Amino acid sequence: MSFIHRISFERWTFLSFIILAFFGAILRYMLCYPLHGLNYMNILHAHSHYAFGGWVFLALVILVNRNLQRPVSASMKWLLLFALISSLGMLVSFSLQGYKVVSIAFSTLFLLATYWFAVITLPRLRLKDHPNAVLLIKAGIWCLVISSIGPLALGVLKATGNTGAIYQNAIYFYLHFQMNGWMLLTALGLVVKEYLSAGRSQASVRPWLYTFILSTFPLFIIFTLWSKPFPWISELAFIIALVNAVSWFGMMQKMGGLLKGLPLLIRIALLAVSLKVLFQILVCIPQVGQWTFSNRNLIIGYVHLITLGCVTPVLLHLFTRKLQIKKLEMLYISLVVIYLVLLFIQPLLSLYRISIPNYQQLLLGISVLFCLSGLCYYIKLFCRPQTRKFTSQPFNISLQNNFNL
Repeated sequence: MSFIHRISFERWTFLSFIILAFFGAILRYMLCYPLHGLNYMNILHAHSHYAFGGWVFLALVILVNRNLQRPVSASMKWLLLFALISSLGMLVSFSLQGYKVVSIAFSTLFLLATYWFAVITLPRLRLKDHPNAVLLIKAGIWCLVISSIGPLALGVLKATGNTGAIYQNAIYFYLHFQMNGWMLLTALGLVVKEYLSAGRSQASVRPWLYTFILSTFPLFIIFTLWSKPFPWISELAFIIALVNAVSWFGMMQKMGGLLKGLPLLIRIALLAVSLKVLFQILVCIPQVGQWTFSNRNLIIGYVHLITLGCVTPVLLHLFTRKLQIKKLEMLYISLVVIYLVLLFIQPLLSLYRISIPNYQQLLLGISVLFCLSGLCYYIKLFCRPQTRKFTSQPFNISLQNNFNL
């Protein structure tokens, strides 16, 4: 069927980025003004599921396959179409009905797409000159598979009436292995493949890299601290978070000379990872942890620190690295910084009974600007005359040395 070859999945990926930002703006609008006919929690579920499926999954799948240095197979094109349809199905069904039969069905289809991707990709990841990159990407894909245990467990737990702490922890299990596992490790693998695979640094960084990856798996314990578990669990979580942070900064120190020449968005992403690992240590302090888990803005801030600060800058750069878009990159970075600062600083100011004037309206304005930035990226990539010829055959080009669009 020739129509599959005419679909530009890159276009759909960036359309998904715009749609995702639009739904984020709707959520912010609903916190400021009444919007009849829409359920906030339904839109929130649609937004989060589409972020994972429609934006990050599609983008990472495309970029990972561009690094296999061979033409994309027909099965991969069908996989992308399958994932796109299931993601759009989740977006619509969650928006209209929340967690019901149709939305659960589309969520299950998306899980099947992740298994499909793992089966056809893991055997092909044999980049001899980039062992560290392969290690990170493989670990990311395994985290993607493991993350599915969370939503699969939810059905069993709900059917048996277990909707308490264990039910919430199943949700956190999925979020952790998606964000800290699949998204972050795979994005870092792509960065290493492109910029940090210098010969001398490969072996010296390996112990730190193994430690960072292995500590990511039990790092899930941090997400259970909200339920006030036994004290030894909090102590174990602190040790794991500390190991994760030390291994990260150990890698950065070993590759210090290579980091200086990195593009701006990549450096921002690495800085965001550094902030993330430090935040995880703080959360393990009981008083800080309980305050954090009881404050919605801090949780949202942590999620967006990973998605908007760590992962998305890598994706945007790797898709646009041949374009001269410094002003657009600075716009995106400024929006992320302001958004995260507002999310994190208001809870701190609240301790002193200080409120930022028009706080929700400010966040709404930034959300609208994220939509505009996404639209600008789409125009730069697909609507300029010099890119039309290049994007007309998005999957018939085998990129041997980089992943340019």
